[in-house]
Amino acid sequence: MSDKPEGISAEELLRIVLESIPLRVFWKDLDLNYLGANRKLLDDIGFKHIDDLIGQSDYHIYENPEDADPKRNDDREVIQTGKSKLDIEESLPIDGKELKWLRTNKVPMKNANGKIIGVLGTYQVITDQVNYRQRIEKQAFIDPLTGLANRRKLQHEITSSSFDYSGLLFIDLDHFKHVNDTLGHSIGDLILQKVAQRLQSIANKNHALLARLGGDEFSLFKIFESPEDKEAQLKQIAAEVLTSISKSFNIDHHIISSIGASIGIAFIDGENKHISNGFIEADIAMYSAKAQGRNNYQFFNENLRLATEKKHKLLNYLHTAIQRNEFELVYQPQFDSSEKLVGAEALLRWHSPEMGAVSPSEFIPIAEDSGLICPIGNWVIDEALSTLVRWHHHLKENPNFKLAINVSSIQFHDKSLASTICQKVSSKGLSSKNLSIEITESVLFDYTDTSTNTIIALKNKGFSIVVDDFGTGYSSLSKLSSLPIDTLKIDRSFIKNIDTNQTKEKLVKTIINMATLLGMNTIAEGVETDQERLTVEQLGCNQFQGYAYSKPISLEKFNELYL
Repeated sequence: MSDKPEGISAEELLRIVLESIPLRVFWKDLDLNYLGANRKLLDDIGFKHIDDLIGQSDYHIYENPEDADPKRNDDREVIQTGKSKLDIEESLPIDGKELKWLRTNKVPMKNANGKIIGVLGTYQVITDQVNYRQRIEKQAFIDPLTGLANRRKLQHEITSSSFDYSGLLFIDLDHFKHVNDTLGHSIGDLILQKVAQRLQSIANKNHALLARLGGDEFSLFKIFESPEDKEAQLKQIAAEVLTSISKSFNIDHHIISSIGASIGIAFIDGENKHISNGFIEADIAMYSAKAQGRNNYQFFNENLRLATEKKHKLLNYLHTAIQRNEFELVYQPQFDSSEKLVGAEALLRWHSPEMGAVSPSEFIPIAEDSGLICPIGNWVIDEALSTLVRWHHHLKENPNFKLAINVSSIQFHDKSLASTICQKVSSKGLSSKNLSIEITESVLFDYTDTSTNTIIALKNKGFSIVVDDFGTGYSSLSKLSSLPIDTLKIDRSFIKNIDTNQTKEKLVKTIINMATLLGMNTIAEGVETDQERLTVEQLGCNQFQGYAYSKPISLEKFNELYL
């Protein structure tokens, strides 16, 4: 019985097999010139006849010699080592044809005596698989909103780049949350895209990589050839960023001009290419820029690291401060122009066994950032109400006396705040008319439905509403006039040395006149001298608080001196 189909030669049968196999097949001699191939390969490379390929090298196939060299190197390695090379992923860039991607296998071709006489190769086209993988990788590396690199891409580029000196800028937009809350996230997204375009222009000009880290945070990475002037260059880039972002945005008939940026800058050297330290340092510097008043840039330094470490320690100890009974309320009296006691402000103090006496200016922002301000604020309310209970005899004799309690803007995000305060007051048998709720101007700036409804609900229940540190925030006449505010507390920065500063005198007079027109009272806080008190009184203010009368004192001392 015949070993092959009748009437077909062995050579013809081999050709049928080569054309039927679902692979591209080729073989070359020791000089890496083609000896043969099947039709599928010829179609891929654009050759009509096998004779056009036989005797030719890869240089005859590829227009760019650099495309042929990797393939010839693989062939040469197989011939020289006698070992196969499998699963080679490579491109097939043929001029005039769509780029294909291949998975190639190459084995040494041997004669009957085992001598290597060339290389035999096969490949299959995996273009769809590679394109799919590249799309997934692109999605993993690209921010979909702006088209910029994302954090993962930035990290990859830094770790895979060769450099000795570089700088990293962390850019965080100022007041962007307010834009989202007032105009909506669709407008916010359009602004982010505009910001990305402006920053990309700066990045291109300075040969830097720009990335969006998420939310309203961007980063810019710059490599330097030498350390000379790198700090000056980064300062220049940061200044360009601040100037660019401070320009108004015209979006969908809205003109937004309230956006700025806080920028943190850190250096990354070649020995720090894991970059985690650089990212941490730039982030620390960025938060320092925010603390310095926003819309500025700060370089990372060792003092910032120490301050950050202290902040983390404070946060850790703050978690257990209530349970360990470390908080205390002190009380600063308030007087009218006849020096009659009309009220007091309850002020929070923290005595940490580990850190000592911690200033409220240090721990209150940490408590607000961490969310701990809510349980701490509840403790303040409970403690202040307990104090009022102890003062019940004084309240009967002085029914207009008011104790002021500071309530954080973060607490105003709680829709149940008003009902909680009312319930606590009722459970103690107290009257709301003896309580003032002090809020900061940031509550007015936030101006959400929740905060507005809470202010109105508290006012309707008989509480007095006081705006603390007035003049240092962002409140406007429209917000003041639309909310039931009883009193404006003039910030101490306006009161200090007012008797020798005409500009401050004019500002305070304007505040007092405005309050009067809106039917509000005023309290001057931080009054330290008789001259300051006299000047403010002559301007029309009728209530005072400050060291000229008394510093904040313990409950026992307050009772002894005033009650």
